[in-house]
Amino acid sequence: MNYREARYKIQAPSLCYCTSSIIQKFVIRRIQDTGYKMKKILIIEDNRSIRENLIDVLETNNFQVFAASNGKEGIKLVSTINNPDLILCDIMMPEFDGYDVKAKLLENEHDALIPFIYLTAKSEVSDVRKGMILGADDYIVKPFDNRELVDSINTRLSKNEKIAKMFNSLPIKKEKKIVTEKERILLTVNNQPKFIVLSEIVSIKADANYSWIHTICGEKFIVRKLLKDWEKFLPEKYFIRIHQSYIINLTHIENVEKLSNRSFIIRMKNIKNPLPVSQRCTSKIKSRFSI
Repeated sequence: MNYREARYKIQAPSLCYCTSSIIQKFVIRRIQDTGYKMKKILIIEDNRSIRENLIDVLETNNFQVFAASNGKEGIKLVSTINNPDLILCDIMMPEFDGYDVKAKLLENEHDALIPFIYLTAKSEVSDVRKGMILGADDYIVKPFDNRELVDSINTRLSKNEKIAKMFNSLPIKKEKKIVTEKERILLTVNNQPKFIVLSEIVSIKADANYSWIHTICGEKFIVRKLLKDWEKFLPEKYFIRIHQSYIINLTHIENVEKLSNRSFIIRMKNIKNPLPVSQRCTSKIKSRFSI
């Protein structure tokens, strides 16, 4: 039984248009009792009309929806609802905008990995690059087509599920302590064993319980390993964590740039977009490069 069928089965006609939060919570609880697990979507949008339209569209498409009218309220909801499956966030909001929301999420290793899609007006498209550098997964231009919006959300959720399904059955191998950048490690990639020399790694990016590896040869593949586990054996002389989501190889840095807000970005060999340096890691970068 899907969400819509369950909803119609448990609701009387007189309740279909009821907006009472008590009734809404009761309906959600009864739907969960049917065994259907809805994906939780958090909307952060200050425009009431757009926000209500998003709620209607997503609930019609079988999502459990939570909404916040500003960035600070949205951040509180992330923990209140026990982590959403995806966040839709407006960019331009007073006081605490979409960039601030993403930056705040990056301070927590788990929250940093929640799929994040920006909602932006056409006039703001040029500013999207900043959001992508912070780690956003996609952006949708307003006014948007409802079908395209739902397709974009489903695509991102499907991608996460495929990654999880692909690696859930794989054993996590215990590697020995690595002491030099010339050593090789054995990883499982696409169900096949693969040796890789540490010195060939350009960067490692977190993706839930997995990590994407970029090599100097242009290869990109995913393995089941958390960044904190990489940190335990990567040689500190050559590898450094610059962000909740990134570890880089110092030997493959092309340039370190200081932005107007006193933050830094790092450009790496064979990686198109620059990587952000979190405030927590800024001191390490300054120390390494005497900035």
